[in-house]
Amino acid sequence: MRRLRNHLPEIFIFLTLLFCYAYFFPRWAEWNQNSRMGLTMAIVEQSRFTIDDYYQNTGDYAVYGDHVYTDKAPGTSFLGVPPYAVFRLLVRVPPVGALLEKLSNTEAMRATLQEGGTGLLEEKVRLAAALYFVTFCVVSVPSALLGALLYRFLGRILQGMFQRALLVLGYGLATIVFPYSTVLYGHQIATAGLFAAFYLAYRIRRGELSVSYLWGVGALLGLTVLVDFPALIAGGLLGLYIVWFLYQKQGIRGLGEGVGRLILAGIPFAFLLGFYNASCFGSPFSSSYRYLGRFPEISNTGFLGFTSPSWKAFWGVTFSAYRGLFFLSPFLLWAVPGFWYFARDRSWRIEAVLSLSIVAAHILLVSSWYDWRGGFAIGPRNLLLILPYLIVAVAFLLRRLARSSVRPFLLSCFWLSLLLSFALVWVASTAGQDFPPIIIANPLLEYLWPKFVAGDITRNLGMALGLRSWWSLLPPILMISLATGGFAWTLRRKRGLLRSRVQ
Repeated sequence: MRRLRNHLPEIFIFLTLLFCYAYFFPRWAEWNQNSRMGLTMAIVEQSRFTIDDYYQNTGDYAVYGDHVYTDKAPGTSFLGVPPYAVFRLLVRVPPVGALLEKLSNTEAMRATLQEGGTGLLEEKVRLAAALYFVTFCVVSVPSALLGALLYRFLGRILQGMFQRALLVLGYGLATIVFPYSTVLYGHQIATAGLFAAFYLAYRIRRGELSVSYLWGVGALLGLTVLVDFPALIAGGLLGLYIVWFLYQKQGIRGLGEGVGRLILAGIPFAFLLGFYNASCFGSPFSSSYRYLGRFPEISNTGFLGFTSPSWKAFWGVTFSAYRGLFFLSPFLLWAVPGFWYFARDRSWRIEAVLSLSIVAAHILLVSSWYDWRGGFAIGPRNLLLILPYLIVAVAFLLRRLARSSVRPFLLSCFWLSLLLSFALVWVASTAGQDFPPIIIANPLLEYLWPKFVAGDITRNLGMALGLRSWWSLLPPILMISLATGGFAWTLRRKRGLLRSRVQ
């Protein structure tokens, strides 16, 4: 019971984030997730990798020979196989099928449909429910767990529970993590896997865990790359970090054993990817991006769409109103001075170098890609991988502010920037039924804000229960308020107990 009490903050963080993520339904006509879902359905229903019978609802596919395949990394689809198999069993139970029909057939839900559409057909409702269930298991749960893990990790930097909680809630709900924890994309799964591997590696370096945990690190890195190919660069940097501290601690012999564990743990994922590529595209070393059906210009540009970095792409994914990370979440800019204090702490210097390297390398990688815009998207979805490391840098800044003579002013500026980020991200994430198209220069002002003002709110559980428009946002807002108030009350109670002891 005492151990459970010690983990109550992490549990509250997890439940708050999970509720907010699970509250919103995945977009029904989103190409990216439909392509991944198509592979999951093909594996379960037809025992094959071709999505010939499922690609009609997506433009994200590859064509090789006489068959159609998803053009995405297959890891997310593979993870979706068990929950989708469970879902198929559940819908055969009469009460579950009746509940689906009842929840979807409400006036509030119907109000979100396009005029002239086909309406809430039975097969569409069932597919939407399957997509929701798979997304919940494969994306929402790991993303909420990442929030709890991040809270635990930040305890090594910030002692204040309230600051940590708000910072993690800011990560999960005031950045693009929020919208991409509600759709079947691979970014957040890869982010969770990479940060979990980083957390284990850090604890091994500090002597808190034995080197046997490198088996887990290797498996997490293998899964991360299987889910999101660009994560290979960040995974390689984490590997160099591990090589460095293994050599420092155990010399050549320990280095060989540790690296051997990493490689052996990652080999099954490499074999699985090789088998998939050979089955679909004729070679273990082939890739779906060579055979894109709708976007051949990506295949014909550089190496699988990657060339040299461009200033337009760099500006676009960082500060622009179009896809800028810092435009939607200005509080993340505090990570810039945060990295300075991160690196000045000698006991953390190597982690600062690693984190800054991951951030810089990934931004350069995305800035080098032909499709840096990310298609229909909210913000720069391809930068989700770097956000935990920015949050860690922000934590170092907050720790430094505790010793600053202008602490009240700077802290006020920080919390205001976090509140602004929350407002911007929630308008962007809850307005309308689709992600903004590529052609709109300022999606927030030109596309999302008008929909939000008009009461066109993303489909959610509240609507399934009859709540309309903005009223459907009330349950998650209340959940966030309760969580924040709970942490504030706990902080106040601890301070009161401390004063009574001193007196």
